[in-house]
Amino acid sequence: MRRVPVIIAFPMLALLGAPATSGQESSLTNHALASELVPGEPRFDLLLPPAYDPERTEPYPLLLWLHGGSSGEGNLERRLRPHLERAWDEGTIEHIVVVTPITGGSYYIDWKGGGKSWETFILQELLPHVRSHYNVAQDRAGTVLGGGSAGGQGTLRIGLRNPEMFAAAAALEPGFPPVASFADLDLTPYGPGAMLFLQERFGNPVDVEYWRARHPPTIVIDNADRLRASGLKLLVEAGDEDANLTYLSAELVHRLLFDAAIPHEYHLIQGAAHTGRSVPRRLENVLAFFQRALRPQGPDPQAERHLANAKQSGRYAPRVPNQLDYETVDFRSPPP
Repeated sequence: MRRVPVIIAFPMLALLGAPATSGQESSLTNHALASELVPGEPRFDLLLPPAYDPERTEPYPLLLWLHGGSSGEGNLERRLRPHLERAWDEGTIEHIVVVTPITGGSYYIDWKGGGKSWETFILQELLPHVRSHYNVAQDRAGTVLGGGSAGGQGTLRIGLRNPEMFAAAAALEPGFPPVASFADLDLTPYGPGAMLFLQERFGNPVDVEYWRARHPPTIVIDNADRLRASGLKLLVEAGDEDANLTYLSAELVHRLLFDAAIPHEYHLIQGAAHTGRSVPRRLENVLAFFQRALRPQGPDPQAERHLANAKQSGRYAPRVPNQLDYETVDFRSPPP
């Protein structure tokens, strides 16, 4: 028998010096939610905007934010809150509610061996709980998904597997092996514990089909029609000086999405690393992307006139898979 979720709230200190709206601060609390899907009592952080109104007629948009490869403790407080509060002050994004599950090294998947069903917990227990206890959007149109590093990987895993659940998903510097098949996976750079890491999550021996269904590039390959039809607004980005080489992962997903004619935004940011001074402007861009997804701007008359002229002249062609037909150039070899 499933247990009824039990909630425990732990107030967290407001970020000192963070900007506030109308003289009020946002509110960050930590909660525990009893579950039989994952060990113990999984916890999550919840950020409410300044002057949050539980009786507001229009529910607040909800952002599911996935933390990176650390334990997840304090990630929302340190990594997103100051940038979000600045974006609120500058009008980049409207007031939203943010929830961050604290999952450790979950990989944001249901582990093959059972007992750690993190994806199911997040989608079937955490999101319904937040929606039932807070004045937030109950539908896809008001719900967005994002995260950085391992959280960017998780964003692609969850977003690409469940595209009808979110209006938009933004994956920052997503870290995963940049391969399109398990046979091409080289674990050497990841150290001697890499295979054990995979076996804990994907079975021992690794269930290749189970891995394939949760590996971002192969999710795109195997679900191109569904993703194209879903209407999910997707952003993938990475810095070209990322020491973790996440630009390779992001580039592979981008190329597959492009060749599959799946609409998305892609940014390879020159001079940007995995951390450091590029992060604030990149997060600002992601928050602006979410705002565009939450409040679509509608038709652009100037763009529509340009499209009509292109169709009339015959130079326009609708996007189709493999529209850019070319052979890869081997730049490792000297030109003939």
